[in-house]
Amino acid sequence: MKPAIRSLLVLLFLAIFFLVAVGWAQYSPSLRWKTLRTPHFDIHYIAGNDSLALRAAYIIEEEVYPRVTRYFNYLPGRTDFVLNTCVDIPNGFAASFPRRMEVLMDFPSVPFSAYSDSDWLSYVALHEFVHINHLYMARGGFANFLKLFGQMNLVNAMTSAWFLEGTAVNLETRCTTGGRGRSTYHRGKLWAQLAAGRLGNLVRDGNFLPNSLPRDKPYVTGYFFLNYLRQKYGDDIIMQVSDYYSKFPFLGLNWAFRRKTGKWVGTLYKDFLKKERQQMQVYLDSLPANPQPYIFRTNERLEFYGKPLWLDNRRILIHCTSNEEFPTLYRIDLQTGRKRRVKRLSVLPSQCNGLANNKFYYSWVRPDPLYPSQIVSDIYELNLDSGKVRRLTQNAHLKSPSPSPDGRQIVAVRNEKGYSNLVLLDLESNPPRVYQLTHFKRANTLNPCWSPDGETIAFCLNQQGQQALYTVSRNGSNLQKRLVLPHQLQFKTGILLPTFTPDGRTVIFVSNFRGMENIFAFELETKNLYQLTFEPWGAYSPAISPDGEKLAFTAEDADGRHLVVIPMNRQQWKAVPLLKIRLEEKYSIFTKKEIPTYFRLDSLRPAENYNGLRQLFPPKWWLPMAIA
Repeated sequence: MKPAIRSLLVLLFLAIFFLVAVGWAQYSPSLRWKTLRTPHFDIHYIAGNDSLALRAAYIIEEEVYPRVTRYFNYLPGRTDFVLNTCVDIPNGFAASFPRRMEVLMDFPSVPFSAYSDSDWLSYVALHEFVHINHLYMARGGFANFLKLFGQMNLVNAMTSAWFLEGTAVNLETRCTTGGRGRSTYHRGKLWAQLAAGRLGNLVRDGNFLPNSLPRDKPYVTGYFFLNYLRQKYGDDIIMQVSDYYSKFPFLGLNWAFRRKTGKWVGTLYKDFLKKERQQMQVYLDSLPANPQPYIFRTNERLEFYGKPLWLDNRRILIHCTSNEEFPTLYRIDLQTGRKRRVKRLSVLPSQCNGLANNKFYYSWVRPDPLYPSQIVSDIYELNLDSGKVRRLTQNAHLKSPSPSPDGRQIVAVRNEKGYSNLVLLDLESNPPRVYQLTHFKRANTLNPCWSPDGETIAFCLNQQGQQALYTVSRNGSNLQKRLVLPHQLQFKTGILLPTFTPDGRTVIFVSNFRGMENIFAFELETKNLYQLTFEPWGAYSPAISPDGEKLAFTAEDADGRHLVVIPMNRQQWKAVPLLKIRLEEKYSIFTKKEIPTYFRLDSLRPAENYNGLRQLFPPKWWLPMAIA
């Protein structure tokens, strides 16, 4: 064998060995991975999660695969599907080398997901599988050309972000009963930028750019723009454009729109903005003419404030992230307006943390020092007097901590592989003991908080297509469903971020029941419901001062999320009648009867041990190519 060939083979062997070693080093060797093979997917999961794998198999084969492939009329080939239960960050992604999609099994607490009444795994899997279709879809002569290079369509991978993400969000919304398109939270972010005069160029408005809001603009702008085109040109317009673009990608996406709609993308986008302005103006005209005056409001651009916590009747402790400095915990004096830095600190963006006995409790995720792909959420304690941070739990999958008024216990949410329940931490033991508080099946608990007397815990529950306000005693007894709000038009109604008034008789919470997310009050005894705020683009994270005279919250606008304080004037509370409004299910484009499937769980072979060599063969590329 010639030396050059021998050297090349040695380098190839070392490269493969290095890649495999790096892959193995991401997770603890004690974890045993298994593979469940379905007709179109290889589902990879950690041993012991067989029920999760079967649930994913049903969703991906029965709900996701037939809907996406039928819409695009394209079969992307066998795909690896990874169920990652080692990460407490709700997300998903699709990759092309090797072809795989991955879901991080944690239910998010941000508004768009909390309002979903479908399985979160269902629409995040559908979202990522749409990306798989986009990455590989090629037709005609271009498909034959790609056979020389391999399976991946690099042209589609470089398509504008607004089209890729907008298409995925559109299908995620239309093919499930959940999805971000059914959230007023995303509509508010779009209209906030529109009202500020910052929309007008699709290249700028629909792609990720530094110091530009909203941070997820391809998802927001892309969805609403493509949804407008769908309503104007028909349900299959996205498919038609994608189909033409997959045949002639070098002519550009703009030309594909021109061929299928008769207009250039820029003209279509201007028409879309014109219609959105009209709808936005109707909404703005419906708001009260004289909202409550502000006692205090921050106005810095590109700053995002978390949940406010009252230190006393004039000072607030609050976490803030910005593009200018490291995430920081601040102390704000409402009388002087002075903002003092307490500590640079990263916390999970769940809008939930707590304060008791001058100690700040929060959750954060840290990669395992040896296995960086294992990222687990734990509870931490910051002593405001000494500035010292203490880690209270180790690999406990806990978030959204709320300390009891006496500081002896913490209620938190525990991630249970995509579902969640409430647990109690006993701070008087070292380390703190963890006790199960609720025992829901196939449900998600959100945003727990304590009553002032420390006997009751209020929280939100997402279960079986319904989100409701619940209370439970500190010992787990006396579980009560307190409030369910009906859906409005095409948007799902949610309840989030509850907190008690100082007298314990009223629960303040966030809901989109009357439009954009705003703050409401529900009297537990009288069952009366009131609207407290009328922020045009959304109000979140309510907190009432100890004397009950002021309400602090965060408000969304075109520049970020700001801290706002208003008087708790009950005379200005607006009573809200609980009218049942029928939800228009006009978004769904497929029904179960329209997509006959022949998939049966009992037809699957037993799961086998994971074999990584299957991802290397057959080869995905035929010519050498650098992968960035």
